[in-house]
Amino acid sequence: MVSTVTLEEDEMARIIEIPNLLISLRKQSDRIAIVGTWVFVHRDRYGNIKDYEVVHNIVPNEGLNYLLGAALHGDSQINQWYFAPHITSGFTPLATHTYASPGYTEATTQILESKRQEWVEGAASSQQITNDVAAVVTATGSVTFYGAGLVGGGSAPDTKGDTAGGGILLASSVLASPKTLDTDETLSMTYTISASSS
Repeated sequence: MVSTVTLEEDEMARIIEIPNLLISLRKQSDRIAIVGTWVFVHRDRYGNIKDYEVVHNIVPNEGLNYLLGAALHGDSQINQWYFAPHITSGFTPLATHTYASPGYTEATTQILESKRQEWVEGAASSQQITNDVAAVVTATGSVTFYGAGLVGGGSAPDTKGDTAGGGILLASSVLASPKTLDTDETLSMTYTISASSS
């Protein structure tokens, strides 16, 4: 005679919950954090500092997928990244923003430089990487900057205002205090991306 054991519903629920609990505990203890830090410096036409701000950004899903794919899956690596300062009031960076749809309007005719300015990074050290020499844009007239993105890849990565080239939006930021520049004043940008695990 074969005996059968009937589990009460609450006992079954507890058994089912155990793997989920283990996964939850593992998620809490094994974390990788990626943090981007921007430094914006507003200078007058004579090089005197008028204002500066340090802000953090989000790395949108498109940027996270690129980092994972390039590091762990052999996806094509992007070797040049560029700053895309924007002029969109009320902008909020979202995880769903992409190169094709960044959520902001990039400055184009409002700045003197003919191309996007490159993020010239040094080697990674102490779990971070940055551009030691700031990228600089020059105002052609009165313009207010509200933040910037970091973009690369695709067919036109250094073209101001491009969204059709199939690139990657790696980072997106917004200034707490927008910077209003007059003619020949400059905005310099430094971007540092840091990683840590816990």
